[in-house]
Amino acid sequence: MAMTFDATLKDMGRDSPQGFLAAFDRRPSLPVRLLNVDLSTVTTAADLILGLGEPLEEIIQLDFQSSAAAWKHADLMVYNALLFAHNHVPVHTVIILLRPEAAHSRLNGIIRYAPRPERGKMDFTYEVVRLWERPAEELLAADPGVAPLAMLGRLPEDLSLEDGLTAVAQRVVQRLTNEAPPDRVKKLLTDAFLLTGLRVRRDVAARIFRGVRAMQESDTYLAILDEGQEKGIRESILVVGAERFGPPEEAVRVQLANVTDLEGLKRMLRRAVKAASWQEILDTP
Repeated sequence: MAMTFDATLKDMGRDSPQGFLAAFDRRPSLPVRLLNVDLSTVTTAADLILGLGEPLEEIIQLDFQSSAAAWKHADLMVYNALLFAHNHVPVHTVIILLRPEAAHSRLNGIIRYAPRPERGKMDFTYEVVRLWERPAEELLAADPGVAPLAMLGRLPEDLSLEDGLTAVAQRVVQRLTNEAPPDRVKKLLTDAFLLTGLRVRRDVAARIFRGVRAMQESDTYLAILDEGQEKGIRESILVVGAERFGPPEEAVRVQLANVTDLEGLKRMLRRAVKAASWQEILDTP
């Protein structure tokens, strides 16, 4: 499910806004801050909104897409217009396609039409980043907060998919353990593991990371694999449940977060497909 990865990417961007700007726009020369925009249509749908300057001089809107959506370009135009109307500063929109399955012919960077020629027209352009075309080495060299995205970058051509991902995973683990603050290493490695699931099955992703020597030698790192699977399944339960019963209340999220049994979470996900309520999911034996 595409939405499973939304929270992961939003958290990564919020934790490392300058790193994401440097990787997908340009290294900021102005102060950067996350914008809390009082527009529900923007905050619930747009992934990452970053403001540059104090006072605000411009806005960079980053949107992540893991599956094809025929009208995503229209959403981007709406977010851009609402942000401009609310803040009265220029807005630059970037959509980051995470894998080839996210590409759609309409996501070409342009919305242009003129139903009344010579009397007005729409001419909106935005930037399209195809992450699988970015060399993994380039993403590895970015800010540590961006490094997990290397798992979605272009791999060496002389290696199989699994061997290429294993080589990149080795570099990601080394980079993060050597350079990231200790309190962020665990989270970033979990993010890298989850994102790998966009390219291969989750069991293959686990095999790839278990093959990294640093992971083999540390019980803490091995636990990250289980934690990453738990996080992915929890997000899937929330997506399925929200589709069937509406957004969960905070008490539901808290109770679900307290479930740490991987097999139990798998049973809850299977129950979510047929359950009649959030409570029935939570009561899964």
